[in-house]
Amino acid sequence: MANEQTDSDASRDERRYDGKDRRRRPTPMVSRYLFRGRRRGARRAEEQDYSYVDRPGGWMATAFICIVGLSLLDAFYTLDLLKRGATEANPVMKMALEISDEAFVVIKTVITILGAGFLCLHKNWPLGRLCLVVALVGYSVLLGYHLYAQVTVA
Repeated sequence: MANEQTDSDASRDERRYDGKDRRRRPTPMVSRYLFRGRRRGARRAEEQDYSYVDRPGGWMATAFICIVGLSLLDAFYTLDLLKRGATEANPVMKMALEISDEAFVVIKTVITILGAGFLCLHKNWPLGRLCLVVALVGYSVLLGYHLYAQVTVA
């Protein structure tokens, strides 16, 4: 019974919060507290969407690692298929391949890390969550394509 909130407690909380933000400016996307601050989510349910946090959480870390890992597998399988006669469809990656295989992997990995990091920072945006899921599904489908191509391409 100690955890139940009484009517007087609820009315006191409603009086204390007047809808105005006491901070001079909202929490920035990237701050000095990123990954070491205390903020894991918004304080109120109505503030949950469109807010930044200091600690993105386990799901975001897992999604980030999966996207980067799938991207590295994509790079490995792409290089293997290119050696067997396939061609690169992405013009940016095609230019990176003209430099070297190592440049291709480094450029692809850096772009993926920046993009996945940006999406993870926007985990509280509906579009950010959607894009993160699309990236995971897209890379998974692409990996399936690569595995199919490994069997069918001579």
